[in-house]
Amino acid sequence: MSNFYLESVPPSILHKILSKVATNHIRDFGSARIAFSGFNQIGRDDYFYQSANLFGFNDWIEEVNAVRTFRLRCYQAGNPEAIYLRGMHEFFQLHLLDEGIEKIRLAAERGLELAKFVDGMLNLAFSVDDGGLFHNYPNFSREFVHRMNCMIRTVLPSGHWGYEKPQEFMSLLERIKNLIFSNDCCCSSAIEEPVLWCDRCFWQCEVWDFCNEIHLTAANWPIED
Repeated sequence: MSNFYLESVPPSILHKILSKVATNHIRDFGSARIAFSGFNQIGRDDYFYQSANLFGFNDWIEEVNAVRTFRLRCYQAGNPEAIYLRGMHEFFQLHLLDEGIEKIRLAAERGLELAKFVDGMLNLAFSVDDGGLFHNYPNFSREFVHRMNCMIRTVLPSGHWGYEKPQEFMSLLERIKNLIFSNDCCCSSAIEEPVLWCDRCFWQCEVWDFCNEIHLTAANWPIED
């Protein structure tokens, strides 16, 4: 496509094009900015970095410095996905639980649905008492939970399996792994029909599945402010 045709494209469409280019390959992002002044202008705007898609970002090894620079720019611009990814890294890989939760919650406050879900589910998981009862139930619909689970399993980049998880988190897994169904609940006879589960059994199953999977999406964030 020549620059003549690009000059007639609305800025909002140029923004989407450049964002897609950056997500697919950071080198092409730089080339596009050099080739067309309209792309270069958009690439100077903080809003571009605030709204860039980092969940689908290809982490090209040969462009590691450019990738770090791009992610840092997004983080400094207040990109909710960048804040969330850094919070996940701090919580699970650096074992900075309070700092990690703070960033995940900040991303949720800035409108990132996944961060809202992760914050709510971690809050639920850590509310389990010695008797195996959960307390801080999130105000999520079952449809929302299903949608976020699909995102965790299909959209988020896969992190690392073998890193050392926080001891507090591993202890939590041990505490909740046997709480899937209560023996005194009729849901135990409807294991294959989740739509029939009561709220208590639904959340006990969901929090177990969540804790088993969410740590797998924590990726490295080797970037200083």
